[in-house]
Amino acid sequence: MNMVFDISEDELPIFLAEVDEHLQVLDDVLIRLETEHGEPELVQTVFRSAHTIKGMTGMIGHLRMTDLTHALESVLDGVRKNSIQISTELINVCLATVDALRELREEVVTAQPSVIETTDLILALKNLFAETPESGKTAAKNETPPTTQPSPAALAGARGIRVQAKIDTHSMASAARAFQLLMVLQEAGDIREMQPTQEQIELASSVGDFSAVVESAWSLEQLGAALAKISGVDEILIDGQLLTNTGSNSSREESAPVSPEPAENLSAVAGPNPTEYGRRVTDVGGRRGGEAYGGRSSDLTVRTNVERLDSLMNLVGELITDRNHLHQIRSRLAMESGLNGNFEQFSETVTHLGRITDQLQEEVMRIRMLPIGNILNKFPRMVRDMSQKVGKVIDVVIHGEDVEMDRSMIEEINDPLIHLIRNSVDHGIETPQVRLAAGKPERGTITLTARHEQGRIIITVEDDGGGIDGEKLRQSAVQKGLITAEEAASLTDEQSIDLMFLAGLSTAKKVTDISGRGVGLDIVSTNIQRVNGSIQVETRLGQGTRFQIMLPLTLAIVPSLLVRVQESTFAIPLVMISETLRLEPAGIKQVSGNPVTVLRGSVLSLISLADIFRFSKADEFKKHLFAVVVHSGKQRIGLIVDALLGEEEVVVKPLGAFIGDIPGVSSAAILGNGQVALIVDIFGLFKLAGI
Repeated sequence: MNMVFDISEDELPIFLAEVDEHLQVLDDVLIRLETEHGEPELVQTVFRSAHTIKGMTGMIGHLRMTDLTHALESVLDGVRKNSIQISTELINVCLATVDALRELREEVVTAQPSVIETTDLILALKNLFAETPESGKTAAKNETPPTTQPSPAALAGARGIRVQAKIDTHSMASAARAFQLLMVLQEAGDIREMQPTQEQIELASSVGDFSAVVESAWSLEQLGAALAKISGVDEILIDGQLLTNTGSNSSREESAPVSPEPAENLSAVAGPNPTEYGRRVTDVGGRRGGEAYGGRSSDLTVRTNVERLDSLMNLVGELITDRNHLHQIRSRLAMESGLNGNFEQFSETVTHLGRITDQLQEEVMRIRMLPIGNILNKFPRMVRDMSQKVGKVIDVVIHGEDVEMDRSMIEEINDPLIHLIRNSVDHGIETPQVRLAAGKPERGTITLTARHEQGRIIITVEDDGGGIDGEKLRQSAVQKGLITAEEAASLTDEQSIDLMFLAGLSTAKKVTDISGRGVGLDIVSTNIQRVNGSIQVETRLGQGTRFQIMLPLTLAIVPSLLVRVQESTFAIPLVMISETLRLEPAGIKQVSGNPVTVLRGSVLSLISLADIFRFSKADEFKKHLFAVVVHSGKQRIGLIVDALLGEEEVVVKPLGAFIGDIPGVSSAAILGNGQVALIVDIFGLFKLAGI
């Protein structure tokens, strides 16, 4: 039987987005509360998110979500009033409630009832506050959410302030906006009168006019700054004065003056944006790195389907191809006809078109960019759950969550990061007893860092655990038949560390639901290589391990070096290139039948692209050759080519199912002259060369 909710098709995406944002806030802040021991600002943040979810779900008639969120809200109110103490049990129940709310949220999408049972969770939540008289009274008032009573100090010098608001009744859940106004006023002071009443707001499907009188010691500027951040409100008057720059009309040039506010007053800002609670970077143990965020941006935003962005990116790609073609035509005309007035006009037009194309490409790329915090901030909850299963205490510290990546890259990097973090939890961080015996803190730390560097994204996953034992990896690889004993004996320590990326290798003594099955890190290596990225490992026994992932900024357009091999053109991604060399035939030596050259005192192995791709042998003797030095992790190799054609941004085109996978080739690109260039798969070449 299909479920029916009071929400239109146009309002559904907005509802889902806001609920998702509030659920993520609950996840992040509940974990912080566990070790920051009820910091008032954090408590107010989670209470506000739960309260808003309850209001929104109540507006659309999702009773199970409303009832479950109300029970969670009552517990959080007990924490606000210090009648309930924060404990691991409380956080576990609250996080389980958040998980259940995510399941119930899917009912709005599918219109089908989920199998999730909320009765036991509601009972568990009620058991947390049933013992305290004050909480019991709160729980009994199911129809009225709890109100924060201001302290006597907060009301010192208080005066009556009249607040009036006009809410856009066509906005998503206008009654929920009235709830947000109510919550700000509750934080500001004591509400003396209000229309509509709190009960009427909860029962209403929409609210257009809102008015209240609040007894508050806040200044008009402080109150205005908090109210202005509520979206969906057309007009707000404070003591008859119109407040400008409200959340629904942020394009106005003037705004009410804002004076510095105490931290407790800033916590009154209500809104779904997860950056509004002054996030410093989420972690399991409560420690955070990075800088605090401000409030909601005043920029106007538009939600759009990602398929439209993909289509726009494809069109920009075609425009880039045409731009490159025009540049080639201009160069050819310059050689054939010389410089004249008509050519100069044509040249200026081509230059201007190229500049506009570059700007358009940059803007489209910015639209496709998302903060990497979208995935990094999900890991503290995951680590907390896993660490409890294995009896460890682990903090997660995140730096660089504001670093932006192309949406497609974020999707590709999610799974590798999950496997790396699972590996750090199960293999890297020791148990508290082992850490204490080694003179380490009882709590382990996993640090996630993202940064831009030389046109690439660098992501590191670092732990302060026991490090990686190369000898154990060699023994495990021999026991599982992945390498021979002779091969193991010839490996250096660095080469031994790379064994962890072999499929089927595991040093776990027993299989758990976290690891021990010999899968995971091989998937990490494969997925990262598929997007033209690389991974490096640094480890020290007893001190920890660092995984460093290097990725291109996007998969759609790849800055490349074009090279010629006989009559064919290849594109080598610049992110994989260290340098280029000009080779003399006499400078190429043979070692064990393989070509090498000496580069700054070190031996550099060489691979001929013509030999790798089985080109026919050229008849003419070449006086000069070129080598493109590429890297995979810490390994380097020189690709021998006939000529270097220059750098060019190429638009990636998949080879298609008809052609299938070609070893050493990742995809193709159409050049400005209409020719097809094959994009080289560097990691595939290393495998073909047996390196």
